Amino acid sequence: MKNGSKWKVSLLLVLLVSLSLFMVGCGNSEKSVDGSESSSSNKAGDVIDTEEKFQEVYSDPNKFKGDSIEFNAQIFLEPETDGDGTYFQCYAYNNENLNTIVAFNEKSDLKDEDVVLIKGKVRGKIDAENAFGGDLSLLGIDADSVEKTDYATALAPAIKTIELNEEIDQHGYLMKVEKVEFAEEETRVYVSITNNTKDNISFYSFDSKATQGSKQLKEEDSYGKGYPEIDSEILPGVTEEGIVLFSKSDVDEPLKIYLEGSSDNYELDFDPFIFEVKE
Repeated sequence: MKNGSKWKVSLLLVLLVSLSLFMVGCGNSEKSVDGSESSSSNKAGDVIDTEEKFQEVYSDPNKFKGDSIEFNAQIFLEPETDGDGTYFQCYAYNNENLNTIVAFNEKSDLKDEDVVLIKGKVRGKIDAENAFGGDLSLLGIDADSVEKTDYATALAPAIKTIELNEEIDQHGYLMKVEKVEFAEEETRVYVSITNNTKDNISFYSFDSKATQGSKQLKEEDSYGKGYPEIDSEILPGVTEEGIVLFSKSDVDEPLKIYLEGSSDNYELDFDPFIFEVKE
């Protein structure tokens, strides 16, 4: 999630009264927030479990009231909790156009930016207001379960993984690329650095580069994704592990990765640590 987008959605305040109405009714027939009757049993048909199906539900939420649904999402804003349960807003499939309200009838430790797998039923359309008094119409979900997961597994699964396990040692500065994961919109490089010297060494992910043929890939900010990051300063005897993130790459083309390192011992010269990734 980009900083700009996060600031924009942080201005969105959904009325708690709209959220609390999620929990009203628990019989075979219950009223939705717009007062219409809705069956609590799932309609005939498959579970709604793809982004394409979710898009269809989002376009006409009341048409799918009571249908079973399962989807991955990332929470934005801190969830609200009261005696009835937990309420939060999220982007289904990390798509900012699929702003969704979820009610979960249990207290939880969920927080802003958590990635979750949600299973439940479609509540229908939720009418609310934003911070400026404007009307909002969002999809509401009654969750049976909310399970924490991680960004790579849920929202950016690997299409292809190449196990490299290659290491380069320069003056006791040991750089290792363990594997590379190619996802639809990003490339994850799993890096391990060990300081076998007597001095502090440094690593800055923004100095990293990658190429495929004549194309240079952009190093990406992993803000909001929860990926482990390598500390910029590494003390003697310490091993640091993390993910260096790049933009989308071609899964079928060789990838060349350039990682930079330095030492507090300025008498030492370091060449780029270059790793070639191919099958």
